[in-house]
Amino acid sequence: MLEYDKNLFSRTLEGYTVVLALCGSISIYRIPDLVRNLRREGAEVITGMSFNAAQFISPEVMKWASENSVITRISGELEHINIFSENGDKKIFLVAPASYNCIGKISSGIADTVPSLFFSQALGSNVKTLIAPAMHRSMMENPVNKKNIDKLISMGISIVNPVYSGDKAKLGDNNCIIDHVSRCVHNELSGRRILIISGRGEARIDPVRSLTNDGTGFTGYWIARNAFRLGADKITYIGNSEESMPDYVNYIPAKTFDEFKSNTIKELKNNYDIVIVSAALPDFEVINKNEEKYDSNKEITIKLKPVKKLLNIIRENFSGLLVAFRLTSDFNEDVMAHFKNVPDLVVVNTYKMEPFGRITNHYIFAGNNISEDMGVMPKPVMTKKLLIYLSGLKGRGV
Repeated sequence: MLEYDKNLFSRTLEGYTVVLALCGSISIYRIPDLVRNLRREGAEVITGMSFNAAQFISPEVMKWASENSVITRISGELEHINIFSENGDKKIFLVAPASYNCIGKISSGIADTVPSLFFSQALGSNVKTLIAPAMHRSMMENPVNKKNIDKLISMGISIVNPVYSGDKAKLGDNNCIIDHVSRCVHNELSGRRILIISGRGEARIDPVRSLTNDGTGFTGYWIARNAFRLGADKITYIGNSEESMPDYVNYIPAKTFDEFKSNTIKELKNNYDIVIVSAALPDFEVINKNEEKYDSNKEITIKLKPVKKLLNIIRENFSGLLVAFRLTSDFNEDVMAHFKNVPDLVVVNTYKMEPFGRITNHYIFAGNNISEDMGVMPKPVMTKKLLIYLSGLKGRGV
């Protein structure tokens, strides 16, 4: 196994093999890193290359990245058949980068290159298949190419949309590709709509100063990514994050308590199944907030008053599954009593281990009828386990 940063992977591809076909494109320079990251996500990777792809990057580089032999031509051993002949439910076929020419061939049933031959066998063997295009924007938007992509989608092929920049349709970022690869083999949250409230809250003192905390939104970011990987139909994130939010997330910025409150009440009208509140929200508001900047040469006294808990506001407007997070120094605390039984499940962790950002922590899932010690783990894995646990619940009363 490759060594990896446990804050960057949730291991959703353990037990799977990704068969990766490379077409000729300048974007191919990113594929060795993609292969290494697929492996860090838990997958075995087998690569095949078209003749043109092998002109852009040496097959030896792909052999190094995958630690498997690279298929650059089809011989009498019928590699394109044998590679998909067993354990098809544990294989995923990915074409990346997929060129205009390759998309045209596979959508027309032409199989005269390694990628197109792989495609013919993968589709015929019901292997989950994804295409990640990369080309000039004009080629991507060519009506023939759009028609070919629509045809592939109609056959159940997933498309990882490119990132548009000027006249380029660039290969989607590696995290996005891995998220889509994971999603094509996981369906635990299929049909479920997830609302995530995360990040740090602020209590304004004046127009340029606020009371806040060290929350980074990293937990919420990984809840969002794992929700997509596990097949959620809709993912909305209210709050803020130091991480760049994927484009499949409906992101609604919020910093102050009033922004969290108003955006949450409005969004709850959209029929969510699960609401997860991992935000580090203010418990107080500033009574003597000033409309003008306080004079830094004068002593001031800040007066605070408690605000109504957002969890209580959510419960007044939402009858589905509600999850809260609780930072404590006492794992023996009755957290359901602390929250007056408002949430269905509480994720308990300790601030004795630095709780914010890219860290591991000790977690317990607690409810009225459950107290499951999850042990010490990184946030990507914890959030995946949390969502899988929630996927088995249909209503209140954990």
